[in-house]
Amino acid sequence: MRLVSNSFSTELPSGWEDRSMMTLLGPRDATGFASNIVIVRERIGSRVSVEDYAARQRAAMEREIAAIEVLDERPARINGSPAYQRLQRFSAQGHRVQQAQTFILREGTVFVVTCTAALSDFDNHLDAFRKVVDEFRWVEPV
Repeated sequence: MRLVSNSFSTELPSGWEDRSMMTLLGPRDATGFASNIVIVRERIGSRVSVEDYAARQRAAMEREIAAIEVLDERPARINGSPAYQRLQRFSAQGHRVQQAQTFILREGTVFVVTCTAALSDFDNHLDAFRKVVDEFRWVEPV
């Protein structure tokens, strides 16, 4: 399988799994916190639903992050694929942050788009966050 990413492509060695992670870094706020979007992928197989995967991720976060506050979560569809979205807040490294996570399932692989900004700066980045999620498209490897 050929892996195509941001301005490069390479062959995936036989027996290897693509667990790509991409980080998009946005502007820093007055405290120095850089808004960011992280996209990861994980092969989960055909027996796990996007809702089940998102629930497991929530449980893991609740074990690791004290006082995480889930503001909203719901099923969705992103460009024809089943998805699940969650909005949450917590404190990390001295910053109060808000995250919008979108879990998108396609052919046994889940893509997680996590959009993070300082709580006080989150609304300033909504358009950028929505654009990345709304423009998420499948491309076939070459």
